Amino acid sequence: MRNTQRSLRHRIAAMALAAGALALLGACATAPTHPALVAAQKNDTLPPLVPLRRFVANIDVVSGHVLSPDGQWLLSTQTVGTDVGLGVRRTADAGEPGGNGTRTFATGTLARSFISGPTYSWLRDSRHIAYLKDFTGDENTQIFVLDTQSPNEKPWAVSPGAGIRSTFVGPGAPGSARFFFANNQRERSSMDLFEADARTRTVQEVARSEPGSRVVGWFIDAQRELSGRMRQLGEVDGSDLLLELRQPDGSWRAFKTVQAFDSFWPQRIDHAAGKLWALTNVGRDKVVLVEADLATGNEKVLAENAEVDLDFGVFPPQQGGPLAYVYETGKPRIEYLEPTLGNDVSDAVKKARQRGWLTEEPVIARPWGMTEDRQRMVIGAVTENGGVELLWDRGTQQVQRLSPARPPTNDIFSPMEPFSFKASDGLTVHGYLVRPRGVQGPAPLVVDIHGGPWLRERWRPASYNGTQMLANRGYAVLNVNYRGSTGYGRAFMMAGARQTNDRLQRDIAEAVQWAIDQGVADPQRMAVLGASFGGYSVLAQLIQKPHDYRCGVDMVGVANWPRVIENWPPFWRNRHYFARFFGDVNKPDERAQMLADSPISQIDRITAPLLVIHGGNDVRVLRQDSDDVVAELRRLGRPVEFLGFPDEGHGVRKWRNRLAQSRKIEDTLATCLGGRSNGFDFYELMPRQQ
Repeated sequence: MRNTQRSLRHRIAAMALAAGALALLGACATAPTHPALVAAQKNDTLPPLVPLRRFVANIDVVSGHVLSPDGQWLLSTQTVGTDVGLGVRRTADAGEPGGNGTRTFATGTLARSFISGPTYSWLRDSRHIAYLKDFTGDENTQIFVLDTQSPNEKPWAVSPGAGIRSTFVGPGAPGSARFFFANNQRERSSMDLFEADARTRTVQEVARSEPGSRVVGWFIDAQRELSGRMRQLGEVDGSDLLLELRQPDGSWRAFKTVQAFDSFWPQRIDHAAGKLWALTNVGRDKVVLVEADLATGNEKVLAENAEVDLDFGVFPPQQGGPLAYVYETGKPRIEYLEPTLGNDVSDAVKKARQRGWLTEEPVIARPWGMTEDRQRMVIGAVTENGGVELLWDRGTQQVQRLSPARPPTNDIFSPMEPFSFKASDGLTVHGYLVRPRGVQGPAPLVVDIHGGPWLRERWRPASYNGTQMLANRGYAVLNVNYRGSTGYGRAFMMAGARQTNDRLQRDIAEAVQWAIDQGVADPQRMAVLGASFGGYSVLAQLIQKPHDYRCGVDMVGVANWPRVIENWPPFWRNRHYFARFFGDVNKPDERAQMLADSPISQIDRITAPLLVIHGGNDVRVLRQDSDDVVAELRRLGRPVEFLGFPDEGHGVRKWRNRLAQSRKIEDTLATCLGGRSNGFDFYELMPRQQ
């Protein structure tokens, strides 16, 4: 399929001309009204106003490169037509991202990353590609396979259709077009394991989660065979988990029991080496990387950090133990267990800097993947202001740039600064701050609250992302890793249990006070924004009023805890976490308290303007939660707006919808905080594609 980026540019130009007066509206930006921003504009210190399309609909981005196992091909995401797609080019053409040697495949919007495995990946034959789609946002992901040597051939729909969730488990043996996946077609609350062959387009069952076995995870070993399973020992979620290893005769041997709030998850099982490597916090506060002997179960710690959990290990493509590990204190860091690999990455970065591809030393540079012979690797080097993907050849010591050259952003965007403070009860809370560029003194503040709560905010470069979009409009942006967040150890996470409407919300409010005390935030011009649990926290902050928030943006937020918990997806197996943090809906007294703590029970206390956004196919928080909030606020005569997306779920994935969402948020914040708005963006006229 021919590359269509040039065609896309021509089409956009033609549309802009045809739109006439509408297109001219793209220049009708709204000037700031906040005094600090007005002064900055008068002094000509504000950076250029970046159009929203640059954040959600870039046509010059080629990223997420993955090497084929044989090292001859590169796979990446890029624009195809007027939508998202995949591009394949030879490594010989590595220095021409998106060039004429690229074969493109119009996949449309892919599923959210890693909710069902990698969004796209090579099979071991270095010819076929597997990718995941979530057509409606209901998280019933489907797996497709395309043949890169037959670009006009229709992709193979591997997994069942609507209503069935399929997850990618792992590739098959080297050189084969086989791979493993799981789905819940037979029984919605459990996943059976299958093996597919892309060459013959056939599927065969490998193992079932039989009644009573309650399998929550399947593991494929380094020899590319079914090797392990994790199953729940009791009927009730929160029962102990048991890791079992498959024996030559097909039976299962108990290897390790894991209690309800412990974590032990294998990263690789290698029978040839007789080892298993896992990330675990069993018997300790922080997640560490361990090596276990398959015969005896004896473990030794390979890596740990005193401040934070480890994020993941970096492994070679097939067999063998970890080469490095990654963690994040204030900014991400990588430590190498194999020094020669670290030296190779350093050499590649040095050459990239000499050629001007990197203008500063990276915050982190790490391998994103390598060939089976480990001679070629993709390296991601991330700086304060962006980054670049590189192809490194260990044999020739040659480096090639994979990312297209882009104009520097260090004079447009602001760095993300880690911070920490002591909460009023003595607990140290961490977070990140982005200040608006060119603004002196206290600025309007947007408190961007992460979801979960079992997630964490992470450092990001000053590049094209949602945080920088807000900062470019003139806002300081505050991200808080409140208690209950992951990444800082078991004790910190569990400190949020039964505190989600109390102490946890005070962490957020005290972080805001920290920003005020630092002279960053104008206490008279602040807003709260968040999705999922972050949306719940938006409502909680507006109800509790620890500060004079001028407005809020609630995206797919929880309003009724009992309803959310009683309607979660059948394939979830973390009900015990919900019970520990929010209460047990099956106990009348706890259920009553959960409802009392729910925003819908206190919605009359919200007086600030509120924007509510929700997808019609959300399976995590039903749209009914947002409908109830909007209906009650309208009944009370309070200022509330609703933006719905019938083709989305728990978050907005399609770029046209993301553009519409960002435009609405941009105008809402401009009205209540006094920041800038770019106004109508002619990309809003772009036709839709599946």
